[in-house]
Amino acid sequence: MSLKGLKMKKARFELEIDSKVENLPVIAKFVDEVLGRFGADTASVYRVQLAVDEACTNVIKYAYGEKTGLIRLEMELIGDNLVVTVNDKGRPFDPDSIPLPDLAADLEKRRIGGLGVYFMKRLMDEVSYSFDSVAGNRLTMRKGITRTGR
Repeated sequence: MSLKGLKMKKARFELEIDSKVENLPVIAKFVDEVLGRFGADTASVYRVQLAVDEACTNVIKYAYGEKTGLIRLEMELIGDNLVVTVNDKGRPFDPDSIPLPDLAADLEKRRIGGLGVYFMKRLMDEVSYSFDSVAGNRLTMRKGITRTGR
């Protein structure tokens, strides 16, 4: 995949892709290439890739379920702050409705799931969610990134 042909508005890139598990590597490559364009360091790239992967996996598994829809991923650099927005028109889901996992509990007693949202919130500086009956779901994550060469 190349960034050639992607829409660019200032320091902003967009990817629109079908919500299929097999597209997760394409999404990861997009994130990697955009962050490379932005000059992000390796640690920032790793954190953002993991958070975006968790967010998109949740959209694929839960928002669309058995159906396929579109995921629109937007990445914008504002100063040293990366803003990542994941848009979909699947079932509404507020990540704040998921209780924090009990990481101290025995593995057998832990609730299955919920770690993806936990990881997103730990890896990114801010995570917010909104739903609109026309526009759909909008998950916005912000991360201050360190850029190489600085």
